[in-house]
Amino acid sequence: MAKDMGPLEFGLDLGERPVTIAGEAYVLRELDGKGRDRYLNNVGARLRVTREGKAAGVKDFNNLQASLVSQSLHKVVEGGDEPVPVATIQTWPSHVVSALFKAARELSHLGEDEEDKAVEGDEDTVGND
Repeated sequence: MAKDMGPLEFGLDLGERPVTIAGEAYVLRELDGKGRDRYLNNVGARLRVTREGKAAGVKDFNNLQASLVSQSLHKVVEGGDEPVPVATIQTWPSHVVSALFKAARELSHLGEDEEDKAVEGDEDTVGND
C-alpha cells in the first residue's frame, strides 16, 4: 500500500550564487534540465565501465570541470550577464576551478548519481582499459 507523502511544490527560478574572481562580479547559476542532461552525457561518455555495467572511473578528464563551470558561471556585465568560455576558465588556477566545479555541482544537485561518483573515484582506474 502506497504511503501518502503529501504534495510537492516547487518554484521555477534557477538557484544562483554570487562569485567574485579577481575583483570581478560573476554569478554561478543552477543548470536547467537541458544543461543537466548535457553535463551528465558528457560525464557518461568519459566513464570506464566494468563488465557488470558499473562505473569504475573516468577515461578522460580534459575540460571536464571547466565544461560544467562554463555552463554555470556567468560574468556580470552592464545590462545582464554572459557565459564564461571554457578557454578562459582553463587559464585560471586549479584551486579556483575546483572550487567553482564543486559549487556548481552542489547548486545543480549533481554528484548523487553513480556515474558522478566515478568522477571522484579511484585514480588507479583512470585510463586503464
